[in-house]
Amino acid sequence: MTALNCSNCATPLDPAFKHCPDCGQSTAIHRFNIKHLVHEFLHAFTHTDKGALILLRDLVVRPSTVLREYIVEGKRKKYFNPFTLLLLVLGITVFMSSIFHPMQGSESVYKEQIALAKSEKKKAFMTTMADKQAKLNEWLEKKMNLMVFITAPLMALGFWLVFKGKGYNYAEHLVAYLLLTCFLSLASSLLFLPLLGILPPESKLWIGLANLLLQIIYICYAYKGFLILNGFGDLFMVVIANILGTIFWLAVLMIFMLVYLIFL
Repeated sequence: MTALNCSNCATPLDPAFKHCPDCGQSTAIHRFNIKHLVHEFLHAFTHTDKGALILLRDLVVRPSTVLREYIVEGKRKKYFNPFTLLLLVLGITVFMSSIFHPMQGSESVYKEQIALAKSEKKKAFMTTMADKQAKLNEWLEKKMNLMVFITAPLMALGFWLVFKGKGYNYAEHLVAYLLLTCFLSLASSLLFLPLLGILPPESKLWIGLANLLLQIIYICYAYKGFLILNGFGDLFMVVIANILGTIFWLAVLMIFMLVYLIFL
């Protein structure tokens, strides 16, 4: 009898095996065809047990259960890979940003200063700053996914500092925030990014506050069950953690923008 080995890791297989006991790959490997690709694509998103859409649904209706099962109870195989889902969601974010250009308009402050400038030197300086701001806005729009990856560790730091007494380490808070970010980034991409692109620049502050309010309400809802929080005081600490993480993020963003505008 010809020896049967896993095509992925070369582990010897029993003919009765349907999956490799070492790496988990199916033993039924065949050439790709269109029917197979369509099946795999739909299967990845709609699989009853762990499709991407199923995970998104669960993150909407029962996020605390997802966090506890994935982080605390170790039910990792049950869910679609959340990091892969986040990359897919961030792809949507970049795509929506390229359509609606939510960062454009913030350079209007410099343009107003150009009109009010009384000297050619000040006018030239403000013109340079407006050009730099426009280029920075364009770069930030293209790197919206990078901004999320920078934001997540800073937000997780806020939650870890506030809830250190609950027994979860920083990495676990980071995984929790990345999971929740899957829904928050998708909601922001489909709702708030279009508004930022359509409405006038003076509306950006209110849109940003609405986005922050959604984030706080959703994370309070998720963390209440995740950390088994009780009472208004515990939920208020979630708000504090969220604000603290936002301050960390804004501080890093402002430092980066100032360095870029002044020195680059």
